[in-house]
Amino acid sequence: MKFNFDSVFKEMMKSHDLDTVVILGHLNPDGDAAGSVMSVAHYIHVNYPQYKVLPYLAETLERGPKKMVLRDKIFNPFQKPDMGGKPYCVIVCDNATLERMIGLEYYQNATVSIVVDHHASNEGYGDVNWTEVSEACAENVYHMLDPQCLRKAAEAEEHPTAADYIYLGIAHDTGGMARAKKSTLLALVDLMSMGVDHGEIMKTMHSDTLDTLNKRADIIRSARRAMEGKVAYVIMDAREHTEKKIIYEDIHCVSTILRDCDDIELGFTMYEEDKNVWRCSFRSDGKWVNVNELLQPFGGGGHISAAGLKYKTDNVEELKNRILDRVEELRARKQK
Repeated sequence: MKFNFDSVFKEMMKSHDLDTVVILGHLNPDGDAAGSVMSVAHYIHVNYPQYKVLPYLAETLERGPKKMVLRDKIFNPFQKPDMGGKPYCVIVCDNATLERMIGLEYYQNATVSIVVDHHASNEGYGDVNWTEVSEACAENVYHMLDPQCLRKAAEAEEHPTAADYIYLGIAHDTGGMARAKKSTLLALVDLMSMGVDHGEIMKTMHSDTLDTLNKRADIIRSARRAMEGKVAYVIMDAREHTEKKIIYEDIHCVSTILRDCDDIELGFTMYEEDKNVWRCSFRSDGKWVNVNELLQPFGGGGHISAAGLKYKTDNVEELKNRILDRVEELRARKQK
């Protein structure tokens, strides 16, 4: 069922006598988080000018989407909002759990909250929570907004506009439209009719340098196989990534690259972000194994084909083996 954002938003702001909105996404934001947060910010800025809008994204935003955000004529979302104790509404996009939220303190201190998400693992937090499982949160944003008001927002400002940002989010979370469904493609056509330049958006998908490609090649060379070669993974501890100057952004895409190989069904990476704190990324086609279901016993989750896990342990090999045992369990259950 479609969520009527405008109706809920107007009622919340009026009933609580608010004039300020803070918009948040998740830690280490990707294109979908940035696209969702920034599209809602521009939409409100144009259609509800009586309200002050403060989008907030972490500086660790992925390199490609960051190029677009840095061209923004209206907002600087890398500056933390100073609320000065005043009441406000918070809108959270593309974030399943409180643990992964950027600017959690803004959510905790808000007068009222709206959550818009697309993760099956969403915790159901917020005063109003609209979680519709889909490939991209930005597509949910597209469907929840009033079409005429969205077009107004797209036509009222210089690029990047609300429409540009929605397109950005969809492009990044569908792998450049590789996982786009009919409804997604119809949304993209409509967004292009509002002035979105497909070619410009796609440039944000390709922001590699020769140095990053060399690092990625080094990471992929270290991949190991499991389960008769159907699973491929990379484990990188702090010593190794410090020596090689590899940051999480360098390794994050590797799980997708591994999964997309013809002979691999599940790809994952395990990266020691802090001492004994491992940040893991899992990708599958969602059919061979549901990675959201796979990671739930470990406190992780996401989508059936893309999920993540942050886990504290001084024995990553044991964690890896437990996860592989869980894969075996789920595969055996599926084959019965």
